Amino acid sequence: MPRIAALDLSQINRQIDNLDVVRAQVGAIQSQLNYTNQTAAVVDPIHAPSTTNNLSFTWTGSTGVLNWPVGFVKDKNWQAQSIPRPAAKSSAPGQQHTYGVPSGSLSLNASTYYWLGWDWQHQQMIATTDASQLHGNFNVHIICQLYTGTSGDTGTAGGGGSNGGVDLSGLTYKNF
Repeated sequence: MPRIAALDLSQINRQIDNLDVVRAQVGAIQSQLNYTNQTAAVVDPIHAPSTTNNLSFTWTGSTGVLNWPVGFVKDKNWQAQSIPRPAAKSSAPGQQHTYGVPSGSLSLNASTYYWLGWDWQHQQMIATTDASQLHGNFNVHIICQLYTGTSGDTGTAGGGGSNGGVDLSGLTYKNF
């Protein structure tokens, strides 16, 4: 672009018009990038293989306690390779993403539907009636939704291992 030797108002106005065009183009690109990022965030969980688990939960109504034995959760990229921070998984073949879950228990209310999720970073089971609390944390792998039963009920409340094997995560169980 040639330099302006003398201040000519029409030349300055043309350059300002060019800047306005560039500004509009940058705004359009930023908007498209935001849309693409939102679309990718939605498409990834929808089209990715489902998470699986073998956890079986037992409800003891007299004590209000939900128990589970040692189990595992396999994330959606369980046959993929992990990459360092930010916590993300690549689709490249490599290390398995199987998260061991130690046995444990939670005190819960009777006759209530709970969503259960394993927080692999903090090594804790989370129970909530609002699934959005689990979805909002990328460290949490949703296991299932189950019904705790009454204070007089005792037995298998549900989970991937309650059918004697491995189930897709996110299923709902009402065994009482």
